[in-house]
Amino acid sequence: MVLAYTDSGTGVLFCVAFIGLNILDGCLTGAALGLGSYELNPLLGPTLGSSTLFKWLISSAIVLTLVVCKRGELLKPLSLAMLLVCAWNGLAIWSWI
Repeated sequence: MVLAYTDSGTGVLFCVAFIGLNILDGCLTGAALGLGSYELNPLLGPTLGSSTLFKWLISSAIVLTLVVCKRGELLKPLSLAMLLVCAWNGLAIWSWI
């Protein structure tokens, strides 16, 4: 099994969660930019920060790299961090509406 650090579906769950949360972050960033906000990540800028395709590609590459390097256990804290980013974005958008 590729995700050898667990024999349950937890490893796959964190892979899917990390990619899904990155896509959600792209959607929320696009909505926030439409409401007049700006991208805080200087590496992504306002154009790439809201691109769901770009977010999917980057997060998939991160997951693949971590799994191949047998560092899949890092997906749990990374998924938690992305959950917090999405919650922050969601609260920001909700406060502007």
